Amino acid sequence: MKEKILNVNYIIDNALSLISTKMVYDHLGDDDLQHIHFEINIGNQYLISNPSNDTEIAVINLQKVLPANVSIACCQSCRYGNFCPYGDNDNEIFCLKDMTPNNKFDVCEIFSNDYDLARSKCKILLGYCADYMPISHDEYYTYNDWGL
Repeated sequence: MKEKILNVNYIIDNALSLISTKMVYDHLGDDDLQHIHFEINIGNQYLISNPSNDTEIAVINLQKVLPANVSIACCQSCRYGNFCPYGDNDNEIFCLKDMTPNNKFDVCEIFSNDYDLARSKCKILLGYCADYMPISHDEYYTYNDWGL
């Protein structure tokens, strides 16, 4: 097992906090990660997420073990963070903050009409920027399964 310490943004009681988070995984070669889980100290709690062979699911599993007043603030949980509808690589998401897709068809159009433009918007799942806005599937369309 390998370990990597990541600085991850969390919203705790409506305040943004940067907290060191341990990512534990097996590295099978190239970018092939297996048995990915996260460990974090929040307050007096030491939390360990369930493992996954997919970084996207591992991040969702981390959110599931966090207390109700804590949420991960990252590209994967951001309303602008969209997955590629034609398939994506592990730990890859696309920031469409300067576009307003209304449905999956709009997202497909973005990726099929100008793939180089879409590729230029590639980010990592636990990335963060000042334009972060939490996903609200009821208010804004995001091609992303966060919270579903």
